[in-house]
Amino acid sequence: MKKPINLFTQYTNIDINNPQFEKAVEVCDWRNYVPYDWVEKWEEFTDRERQIIVVMAEMQADSEEWD
Repeated sequence: MKKPINLFTQYTNIDINNPQFEKAVEVCDWRNYVPYDWVEKWEEFTDRERQIIVVMAEMQADSEEWD
């Protein structure tokens, strides 16, 4: 059986406890893909939930296409 991949390890430079949403930049920033309601409740999420949100948001940010 294959060992599961920990996708969060790709984003180890992200501090899930202090994401500084207010410092998001326009282009390819994962913080732009976290819904406002989730940003407001960030402290209520578990570390695992935060990791999942970061991975999903990073995947969206990474797929941005700019001219």
